[in-house]
Amino acid sequence: MIVLKILLIYLVTIATMRVMGKSSIVQMTPYDLVAIIIVGTVASEPLISTEVWPSLIALAAIAGLHIAFSYLTLNQIGNRFFLGEPTILIKDGEILEDSLEKSHLSVSQMLSILRSKGFPKVSDVEYAVLEPIGEISIIPKPANSPVTIEHLNLEYTDEGMPISVVIDGRIQKHNLRLLNLSEEWLLQKLVDRNLSPKDIIYAYVTDKTKMLIINLRLQAKQKPDEDK
Repeated sequence: MIVLKILLIYLVTIATMRVMGKSSIVQMTPYDLVAIIIVGTVASEPLISTEVWPSLIALAAIAGLHIAFSYLTLNQIGNRFFLGEPTILIKDGEILEDSLEKSHLSVSQMLSILRSKGFPKVSDVEYAVLEPIGEISIIPKPANSPVTIEHLNLEYTDEGMPISVVIDGRIQKHNLRLLNLSEEWLLQKLVDRNLSPKDIIYAYVTDKTKMLIINLRLQAKQKPDEDK
């Protein structure tokens, strides 16, 4: 019985987090953090007591409130209340002491974050902004910006995003539809190379050039090939 209870709570908690959205895991806004703490507390209660349904109802209520708050943040006033506003910490290579104090961030902490992002010198930073989600965004000065293909005036073909079409021998039919390609198209490409899906550990197609890139299993003797 206890095993079934744990399994039920485990699955319901995962479902609750999924309903709350990926932002609750990635962005970690203030209301995300509060919701996660409460979810963890409520989910652990049935493991100690014998009551399960009150906890399930509470989890549903928390998920509902979280979704409601998420919609409220779409409004400018709600966004300012629940998330706050970005705070500029560095401007034109100069540290803004008042902003650091308001953000309860020490100079040492900020310097550590800058170094971890590849900016050991404050003078190399045009702007450093503390975002509402707690992340510090860094905009380097033009002289310290990474060199791009555009800067070098080189020709470049944008192949588009790689979208998986075979994972561990299984054809990803949904992704093929996103690419406006058919399963027959993919199978024909594999037949042309004397391959079958089970020979492939991973394969993807670039969404703009429709280039098929294949990574074979260790058991397959052929090397990864590229079909243009």
